[in-house]
Amino acid sequence: MLEGINKRFLIYFLFVMKTNRNWAIAFWFYIGIILSITISAYLKIIPNEIQRFPYFDTIMHFLLMGFSAFLGHLAFNKRKINILNFSLPLVPIIISFFVLIEECLQMFSPNRSFDLVDLAADFCGIVLFTLLAEMIKLKSSSDKKI
Repeated sequence: MLEGINKRFLIYFLFVMKTNRNWAIAFWFYIGIILSITISAYLKIIPNEIQRFPYFDTIMHFLLMGFSAFLGHLAFNKRKINILNFSLPLVPIIISFFVLIEECLQMFSPNRSFDLVDLAADFCGIVLFTLLAEMIKLKSSSDKKI
């Protein structure tokens, strides 16, 4: 259960924080796609033919998580937070957190398996695509800090 500051942060993040509307629509739609892929993998309804391609799973981890960081970073106007005097991108940090949790949960699923290579591909994709998003100029003010 969410309490105190965690609940306030979630409400702020979902409903109050200013977003770039077009990027936000694309981001939330894409998150829906990611969730459907994740659920399909846990239910083992993804076609087996996909596994014939070498490293397909790892490449998809890199691209899917990277693109979610890209869209999210732009959707929330490249919002950053300061942690120990480092300015870090907020949405990619949140995505990284959920990626870590999801990959660890795979240890408890009979249909999935924990893989450090997939986790590394996720984080590499998040970093690369966040850097690409930093290169894009937004129409509204960017690089806001909370």
